[in-house]
This record gives sequence, structure tokens and C-alpha cells, in this order.
Amino acid sequence: MNRRSLFRHLPAAALLGAGLRPATAHANSQGVAANEIHIGALGPLTGATAFIGGPGRDGLTVAIEQINAAGGVGGRMLRMTYEHAFTPAESVAAAKKLVEQDRVFALILASGSTGAAAAADYVRETGVPTYNIFGATTVIREPFARNVFHSAIPDADTSGQAMIRQARTFLPNQARIGILAGSYAFPQANLRAIEPRLREQGIEPMVQQFEQNARDFTGQLIAFARARVQLILVLGSFTEAGFAIRQAPEKGLTNARWVLDGSATNDGIVPLLGNADIRTIQGYANVPFFAGQPDPTPQRFRQLWIARHGQPPQGRPNLYDIVGYGSAYVLALAIQAAGTNLTWDGLCAAWSRLQDARPSRLGGLDVIFPESFSPGDHQGNKRLGVAVIRDGIWQVVG
Repeated sequence: MNRRSLFRHLPAAALLGAGLRPATAHANSQGVAANEIHIGALGPLTGATAFIGGPGRDGLTVAIEQINAAGGVGGRMLRMTYEHAFTPAESVAAAKKLVEQDRVFALILASGSTGAAAAADYVRETGVPTYNIFGATTVIREPFARNVFHSAIPDADTSGQAMIRQARTFLPNQARIGILAGSYAFPQANLRAIEPRLREQGIEPMVQQFEQNARDFTGQLIAFARARVQLILVLGSFTEAGFAIRQAPEKGLTNARWVLDGSATNDGIVPLLGNADIRTIQGYANVPFFAGQPDPTPQRFRQLWIARHGQPPQGRPNLYDIVGYGSAYVLALAIQAAGTNLTWDGLCAAWSRLQDARPSRLGGLDVIFPESFSPGDHQGNKRLGVAVIRDGIWQVVG
């Protein structure tokens, strides 16, 4: 069974094994009280992708507390229950617990592509309004579901095409491109989008793969050096990208340029790069600012984050803190648009008509691109910016 088939079958198997039947979406208003709306969220707080789930939780928390301090949504306060989920099985179990036991009104998947793919069948079957804020995988996006919405991080086709455009601009007329790709869900989704498009442009990419959380890239880098690859697309986390770029010169890859995907474009990569020439590195951004940029909006966001969570570790707050924050506001705007008589059907219908959703409409900070939805298109954001490392931090420059 291939990876996609595993994810597609695991949720149903989990349901049957537990002897539980999913709830139905018809007029379901569970989690809604006179003065409160209960939201559920899940994502990894430990493990290789904890850099996604922990920041997602922290950004959501800052926004929800701000929204509540300003009076909530329609007079109701938001309450969030966040469940740890790293593996596919944990993601299914967390989603089931939040919907069936905690009886939340809406669900946020802050788990990246692996967790989103695992929970995909379950959220479709239940009809619970679901906000996929980090998962690029097609498994959560296809087939289209009227109850599943997507946040700042677009589908792999959009980000893959953006990486190709960026690569061709960064090193024009380059006929030989390498791809260093992780074997797990998000990198594989990007790889499937990028490979055929490069071939359509007359470029046969050299693909080297690695296991999640790898630290040694000797074989892959030597292969690139022997093939005289001059530009490499990195599909993987910031730790994986950082170790690969740092090791490249000693493996004979001395003049390469690097274009990193969204999960690698993270300030946590900076201390891992050692003496690497940062001018040879670019990334893409799903948001208009990174938290460390010397601009008023991200600096204010950083102050809010520190006031809530204390002094941050290296690399925090990061992209996922920002997207978590912005996504909470978009969900709140969708709830506001649904009116006071809240049901799952009503929320999904209102969300599908939501236009130009941005935090400032509820008093928040516009650290995300505005999101718009339609009944046939639930991808809120399709914009991507070019990012470079300046003064030791990632900054969006275009």
C-alpha cells in the first residue's frame, strides 16, 4: 500500500476498530453555548515536526486571548482545547477525541501534511468545520469537501510552481537542477508538483531523497557534486536544509545555490549554517513578514508573543506562530459571518463566502496575507513572497 493509500484508509479503519460512527453535519451546533464557542486543535508538540505544532498552538493562543479581550465573537468567548498528535494514528485519535468526546464546534489541523492527511477521511465523514492551516498535501484537499478550509499555506502545486519560478530567477538559464527531498508527506507533495513541471520546461531534475530528521547528507551531496549541479531545491525542514547546506562544501559542492521550501525558511536554520554563504540561499514565504523583521507590524506581534509566552528560544516566534495567529482571526471572522444561530452547515456556508479576511477586521495585526474563499475554492491564500537572510534573520523582500 502506498503512502497516500495508507493515509486514506487509516482513519476509516480507526473508526471501525473503535466501533464508533461519525457524527453528521446536519444542524450540528455542539460546542456552542450562550457565552462560549469551543474550538479544537491538534498538532505535534514533540517529535521531528514539533517546530510546526508547538508554534501553531502558541500563535493560536495569542490570537484567541486577544479576540476574547476585545469581547469575543458575537458576545461569545472562544475556548481552545489543543491535543498533541505527531504520528498518523495520533492525529486520527486526537481528531476523534476533540469531535466526539470534547464535542468541539470547529477543528483546526495544526499538524502539517502528515497529520492532515491522516485525519482527512475522518473530518470529511463527520462534516465538522475544519481549518487545515499547515498541510500542503493533496490528501486533505482532494476530493473537495465543503467543510474543509485551508489557510496561509497553499497547495503543493502553487508552492511548487513558485519554487521553480524562484529558481529560474535566482540562476537564469540553468539546465541542471537538483532536488533534495524528504521521504515524508510535505516534501513528497512538493516533489510530485515540481518534477513534471521541470520536465515540461525541458529540464530533467536530479532527485536525491532522505529520511525524515536526517543529519548526514554525504551521499546525496557527492552525487550532486559529481553531476555538477549548481542549483538545488530543498524540500524538507530547516534542520535538514541547514545540515545539508553546511556539509555541501566539504563534499565538493562549493558553488551551489539553494532554494528552500516553506518549512525550511525558518530562523532556526541560521545557527546551523555555520560559515555558509547566505547570499546563495533563498526561500519562499507564505506570509508578508517574518516575526523578526524590523517592521512595525511583526515587531508588535513579537511583543504580544513575548507578553504571553515569555522570552522565546532561538528561531521563535516563527512562521507557524504567525500563521496560527492569523488563522485564529480568520476562523473568528467566519464565525462572526455565520451569525448568532451557529451550526456546522451555517458556518461552512458563511466561510465559503468570506472575502478579504484579515486580523485587523477584529482588531488584530495583519501578519498574514488577506484570505478569501468561494463555494468551489477553499484555499484562502495563494500569494507567496521571496525571502532572504539579512542581519541573521529571514526577511520577506518581494
